[in-house]
Amino acid sequence: MPRREHIFKRKDRKKAAFAPLAMAWLAEMQLSVKESTYSRYHRIISRYLIPQMEGMHLEKITCRDIQQLKLRLLREGGRDKRPLSPKTVTDMLCILKAIFRYGRGNGYVCPDIRDLKFPPKICKEKRILSRENRITLERNLLDSEDLVSLGILFTLYTGVRIGELCGLQWKDVDFFAGTVHITKTVERIADTSPGALRKTKVIVSEPKTAGSVRVIPLPAFLLQYLQKRRQGKEIYLITGTARYTEPHQFYVKYQRYLAQIGLKGYSFHALRHTFATDCVEHGFDSKSLSEILGHASVTTTLSVYVHPTMRQKKLQMERLLPAAFAPPEVPAAYERNPC
Repeated sequence: MPRREHIFKRKDRKKAAFAPLAMAWLAEMQLSVKESTYSRYHRIISRYLIPQMEGMHLEKITCRDIQQLKLRLLREGGRDKRPLSPKTVTDMLCILKAIFRYGRGNGYVCPDIRDLKFPPKICKEKRILSRENRITLERNLLDSEDLVSLGILFTLYTGVRIGELCGLQWKDVDFFAGTVHITKTVERIADTSPGALRKTKVIVSEPKTAGSVRVIPLPAFLLQYLQKRRQGKEIYLITGTARYTEPHQFYVKYQRYLAQIGLKGYSFHALRHTFATDCVEHGFDSKSLSEILGHASVTTTLSVYVHPTMRQKKLQMERLLPAAFAPPEVPAAYERNPC
């Protein structure tokens, strides 16, 4: 797509409204980001930012206006005037900052909101499978022959995201090397193409980030499990056909499976959390685990996905002993010259 010309002549830029500038930035982004990322930007701008800032001219927007916008979004920015999450509002403000930065770089009069504080994060407790529930789940999975069980077990021992699981074909599993190559993901995004008959569409694209394209070593028992169910190279692991399934459809099957064996309240992402926590308990180094999970940094791995269990905490606490039980320290001078 050719680079679009700026929508205003330089002498008219002080009179520019927010909406045209936002759409100009969006057109610029379409040239450099993934389709799924562009779709997310488009949704945030068209559904939230433009309606909230309709009719506002750039030269009249103040930092106070943006602060009030932030509070309004947090309070009633969603559908039916429901509150939006701090994470969603933070994403919106990041896009807004980028739009204003783009505008200033091209001669528009835009407010400088670099110092605007994002909403404080709400750290929700990430639920992982308890030891008892994990044993129940694994026993059922290992005794099952269906493809839903295969997908759940595979995720429990690799930590892949649900979109990555849906995109896996048998050609991605290297039985000789004992690895799986994660190179694509399946996701449903908003269809922003002109004249689209449907609001959304399913795409197969590269994973979330560059670090998400990775090779994961597979444990021996899982390789044996997969070998027994191996099919043609172009066949998808969890459909058994040359056609993929989308994440939501597999998620429904996952929840139905849990209900059948008496487990409830676990999101599919809980399998990824459980995998990461289990790896830490077994002594995985942070760098290896970060690369297996496909994170851009070790910090993300430790802060978001690793949740020490009470069992692990107790084991750590048992290392503490009263100082009175410890052997007496030998003075350094005596060690050097005992005579």
